[in-house]
Amino acid sequence: MGNVKISQEIIDAINDPGSIKVLASISRTGELHVVPKGTITVNEEGNIRYYELLEGSQTNKNVTFALWFGRKIAINIITPDRRSYQIKGIPVKSLVAGKEYQKHYERAMELIPDSDLAAVYEIELTDVREESYPVRFAEEARDNPLYIHLDKLAGQA
Repeated sequence: MGNVKISQEIIDAINDPGSIKVLASISRTGELHVVPKGTITVNEEGNIRYYELLEGSQTNKNVTFALWFGRKIAINIITPDRRSYQIKGIPVKSLVAGKEYQKHYERAMELIPDSDLAAVYEIELTDVREESYPVRFAEEARDNPLYIHLDKLAGQA
């Protein structure tokens, strides 16, 4: 599976409460589901930890499906200064009871006092890349120098 490592810069971006975190998953019937999830962090092993607060949510169903069948999910992190990171991974663990779950339940209650905690997912990373426009533009220019609009070529004549 994974073993993709992320830099401290990206860990900080994920753990920053000011970052916007969006999780994309696919249902068992192939329906795409994309939602903001503020409870995404990085655990001590460098994997994504995600608190699902709603037992019956489509995301919970989809991430459980991904866990059971080794399917990928994607997460996009947008930092307060507008950097964007795409992270892909496979859920490898779900906690719904026990001592470790209880520790996370107490943490979730500190973060969102009137919430519930349906599950704690651990997601092993398979791919991480920066998707910020300046970074992607530079990569495109380097990797595909002939991909240029005709109006820009005309202006160079």
